[in-house]
Amino acid sequence: MNRTGNAQRGAALIIVLLLAATLSFLVLALVAATTQSVRRTGGAAIRGELLWRATSAEIIAKAAINEALLAADQGGPPLTRAHPLFSQQLDIPFTNGAGAIVFADASRCFNINSLAEGVDSDSGAGPMAEFVTLLTGLGLSDGEAQTIAGAAKDWIDDDTTQEIGGAEDSFYAGLPTPYRTGGTAIASVSELRAMKGVTGAIFAAISPYLCAHPDSAPAILNINVLRPQDAPLLTAAGGGALDPSIAADLLEKRPPGGWANTEQFLALPPFQDDDFDAQGFGARISVTPQYIEALAGATVNDIDMNVRLMFSATDSRNIVLVSRVLGSGA
Repeated sequence: MNRTGNAQRGAALIIVLLLAATLSFLVLALVAATTQSVRRTGGAAIRGELLWRATSAEIIAKAAINEALLAADQGGPPLTRAHPLFSQQLDIPFTNGAGAIVFADASRCFNINSLAEGVDSDSGAGPMAEFVTLLTGLGLSDGEAQTIAGAAKDWIDDDTTQEIGGAEDSFYAGLPTPYRTGGTAIASVSELRAMKGVTGAIFAAISPYLCAHPDSAPAILNINVLRPQDAPLLTAAGGGALDPSIAADLLEKRPPGGWANTEQFLALPPFQDDDFDAQGFGARISVTPQYIEALAGATVNDIDMNVRLMFSATDSRNIVLVSRVLGSGA
């Protein structure tokens, strides 16, 4: 009888212990789920706050650009590299955090998407020839330049006609990891890394001089923000007629307040040669920015978010946002 009672009591104890253990696991799981839910809710709240702050930065950036351009139109400081818009960080006070915006002229580049344009019927030149001139001016061989220019044009256009040295879908389909060309304008210069002939070293050398504007028009170079090292851009825009060393010297000796207009720049001796196409070159330069980029950063509870904004600044009274990239690596 005692043995039977002891066995029953032992079995009951085991059942109680199993129930206690099961309940403990359930409580722990509930606590973990609740903690994760709280963290997720907190993270969503912070992300939401960062997005609102990014939106605020976008509004502030647009207003700052508009103010600077309108002031320049009314006789104020021209938008040179020394202008406060480009030379100073704009701090934004936020509760429980901080924010700042840094502006840059986004026209100091060759627009890759201009390769979709055809050849000028009068001069026989065009974006392809300009791109090749730029690449050779940056140290690439003529063969490398022709290959990259052809591959870039084939990547952007929507036909299957292969440029000299270029590559269409058939080339990329034969790679170990096959893929296809874009068949449309590129959104980022980084897409060049997927194109034929663009090695890591070549991309590092040429990417600082390139951009991907939302249209296919050639970039208009703001001569008041170009640096001496940007001389290859001027040389390429001039069809190679302007020696890079002369272009660099002109930029080095730029007036402190910048050139008042393009006519003042084109009146300089290097452009007085009858063989130089001053009219065509004049259409490729300006003393005001075509696009302005704003890199805005915001912080909430030690969590950062960046947003890279690009504004069209061709109309000082109508600044238009043309691209927005959100993320910590924007």
